Amino acid sequence: MAAISVIIPAFNEGAAIEATVEAVESAFADSPHEWEVIVVDDCSTDDTLSRAQTTQARVIAHPTNKGYGNALLTGIRNARHPWIGITDADGTYPIDALPEMFSAAVTRDLDMHVGARQGKHYHQSTFKSILRFFFRIISQFVVGRHIPDINSGLRIIRRDMVQRFAPALSGGFSFTTSITIIAFQTGHHVDYTPIEYYARKGTSHVHLFRDSRRALQIIVMTIVLFNPIKLFILQAGAVIAVTLLALIWLFMVPGAFPALMLFGMGFSTANIILALGFLAIRHQLGISDVVAPERGYVPRADDA
Repeated sequence: MAAISVIIPAFNEGAAIEATVEAVESAFADSPHEWEVIVVDDCSTDDTLSRAQTTQARVIAHPTNKGYGNALLTGIRNARHPWIGITDADGTYPIDALPEMFSAAVTRDLDMHVGARQGKHYHQSTFKSILRFFFRIISQFVVGRHIPDINSGLRIIRRDMVQRFAPALSGGFSFTTSITIIAFQTGHHVDYTPIEYYARKGTSHVHLFRDSRRALQIIVMTIVLFNPIKLFILQAGAVIAVTLLALIWLFMVPGAFPALMLFGMGFSTANIILALGFLAIRHQLGISDVVAPERGYVPRADDA
């Protein structure tokens, strides 16, 4: 028998919070696992807190709004069990999949087991699909493997892994993106299982442009901390592409001296960027244990 704390971050989710808690309780009622439910109210302005307090869940209330990731971290700090399950409070995730995902994570000795969303409600608008594709491609380039869903909110995670990397995790909606990239970059065992994604209850709190900009910022920060050379390769590649176009221009337009100058400056810039990338790697190898303990797999306490 294993033990898990299921954490539900909630901000203005009065329409669904009670049903979400009941769904978690119902899902684990017949499972062999020990479990608890923690609701973290992120200073809601509706009746989310009062409704959550009518359930059997442990309820923690933020006095100020701190964001999705910080709400999860609050729940994780207060969790009693070594495994963490997370789900949203808006009714979009198949909560009944959590016990099976948890059993698989324990049996297979995974560090994180993620539900990969599918269905019409996941894809939604074309613009949102393009943004997801863009972020996924960048992340896959960084970690060097396929990522079915970069920011799914239905997960099973080892608590000690989250605690180890907490200072580097996003406090906002990009929490799941940052923990995904970091888990892959530090050699942890991560796997996915397909899940259906449903229409949400209530109003979405996602601001597409603002949250996309923040997500890109978090991705870049995570790359700089855990695999800086990939970022510098991207930058240098872009500069080299521009200089090659300038060189083509020089051949097509004889005497185009400005193009030759641009080529020389671009080539030099690309080499400087690559040099900075290698220096960043050298610095990374001596970085604090809190951020990057070591290159490759980070042993767990029970591996000894």
